[in-house]
Amino acid sequence: MEDILSQSEIDLLIKATLEPSEVQPESLENLPSDHYDFTKPNKFSKDQLRGLQRIHEQFCRAYSGLMSAKFRTRFDLNFQTIDQLTFGEFVRSLPNPSVLSVFDASPLPGSMVVQLTPDSAFIMHDRLCGGQGVAYGFTRGLSDIEMAVFRRQVITSFAKIMRDAWQDIETIDFKLEQFESNPQFLQLASDRDVVVVISLRFEFNDVTDNFNICIPFRTIEPLLAKITQHRLFESLAPPDPDKIAQLKEKVKSVIIPIEVELGTCVVKVGDLLDLEVGDVIELERKRTENVDVKVGALTKFKATPGKLGEKLGVVITSICDSQEE
Repeated sequence: MEDILSQSEIDLLIKATLEPSEVQPESLENLPSDHYDFTKPNKFSKDQLRGLQRIHEQFCRAYSGLMSAKFRTRFDLNFQTIDQLTFGEFVRSLPNPSVLSVFDASPLPGSMVVQLTPDSAFIMHDRLCGGQGVAYGFTRGLSDIEMAVFRRQVITSFAKIMRDAWQDIETIDFKLEQFESNPQFLQLASDRDVVVVISLRFEFNDVTDNFNICIPFRTIEPLLAKITQHRLFESLAPPDPDKIAQLKEKVKSVIIPIEVELGTCVVKVGDLLDLEVGDVIELERKRTENVDVKVGALTKFKATPGKLGEKLGVVITSICDSQEE
């Protein structure tokens, strides 16, 4: 409540405006005052920042899965922080050299930049080329060959999954424009332009480092209203029929084990050790009863055993309901 002016303080301010000569300076000393830094304006609202966070959390989940498959080992990428600052502050915070990938964000105006340290890039490059994924022990820029491998295996995938993460907001065609190693050569914006910096933390082969994504305000400004609206009403959006159909097709291609259980019995360990070829084990199921057909660990069907030519098989007679399972 200390930030709310009392009626007497309001009257005093009005009087100071209309009759400044009659107001004593000491009478204004105790008035509350708020400080605002005009050199660092906050152009992104909290809702917009939360919307951007949600988009990049979705990106992290998809990118982690893809790169884990590429590296054939665990690769974890998680959202860390999101901040707004000036472009000059962002550039001065980067080490030199860095691995800087500049992406065109058509149809949005301007570009965005993804920053990674050379040590992390070398570890990924070594793993992609069949190595154990270890650092070189020294810091330098990537060579042309290393850059080609890194671009094809890491950056191309980055652009594709980032496009998918933004798909619900806007169709953005992220295309790599150039690589830079010196942050001072970046020409995305002027030093005082406001940018949003999303830091993503990854863990790979006992190495922990950051991806930093820098997006200028003027680039993302046309989508800010959509980002907020999408975040507020995303739970009301109907499911996409195309995505449902794609999911069904993927599920149909999954390979699952099917087993036919002829029956069960309980025997002593001594009897089990004495079994020989030709011995008969009596099962707890009659020859005329249906056998269980299991999908994974669940009994899904009942069937009768038989032969099809020279092969053994079963004929499904019924489908088990949930209670039978």
